[in-house]
Amino acid sequence: MNSKLQILVADDDEAYAKELCACINTQDGFTAAGYALNGAEALELTQLIRPDAVILDLLMPVLDGIGFLRRLEVSDNRKKPIIIMMSHSSMPKIITSAISNGADYFMVKPQSCRVICDTIKDLRAAAAVISPAEAIHEDKLTIENHVSRFIRNLGIPAHLDGYKYIRDAIMLATADMSILTPITKKLYPMIAERYGTTKSCVERAIRHAISVSWLRGSRNMFNDIFGYSADDSARRPTNSEYIAMAADDFRLRCKYGAMLK
Repeated sequence: MNSKLQILVADDDEAYAKELCACINTQDGFTAAGYALNGAEALELTQLIRPDAVILDLLMPVLDGIGFLRRLEVSDNRKKPIIIMMSHSSMPKIITSAISNGADYFMVKPQSCRVICDTIKDLRAAAAVISPAEAIHEDKLTIENHVSRFIRNLGIPAHLDGYKYIRDAIMLATADMSILTPITKKLYPMIAERYGTTKSCVERAIRHAISVSWLRGSRNMFNDIFGYSADDSARRPTNSEYIAMAADDFRLRCKYGAMLK
């Protein structure tokens, strides 16, 4: 198994790109994953090779460095590669644009291969230093974002009180389905306490949100999750059924990396 960090070089100066790759191969713990001469090639190779880091020139034909950053998508639970943006210019606007679009570091050309590799090591080490509390907080925010996207696809508008109640209910039920048995004894009181309301208000708000969802949501999702069409209003699920089935579907999406975009 190759334990070396794979580095992709993207630069329209082929001689420089080859030289940098050759130098990377001489550094302990590093190997060159190849080079690209424009941003489009770099994007394709990044998705194919999944390098640990990309050394990215700002000015390239077809697609420039900023365009690369804007189009880069990381899916299937892959980690985003470390992106080092390089340019002959050190204008603050260029640096700000690179960082705000996802670059992890900005360097002014020319730079030695040793400095570049040391920077990658430092960036990886900094990313690894995260406290358990920060990790838990980050995971919670990620899950909350996925749940929010999930229930918006179910047709529940974000301005409804039932939106946030169902969002929290799915998050709680995903972690512990027993919270739904019975729903009036555990889940409603927990949500009511969290939002300073009563459990009867929580129940009504969730029921209203489900009614709206049934009118506005994706019919394919209703069929996949609940087993029947949104047109079949007579078989509309109860609050507990809706949350249980939605939570189970969401849990499976998390497990198999099939999150909604």
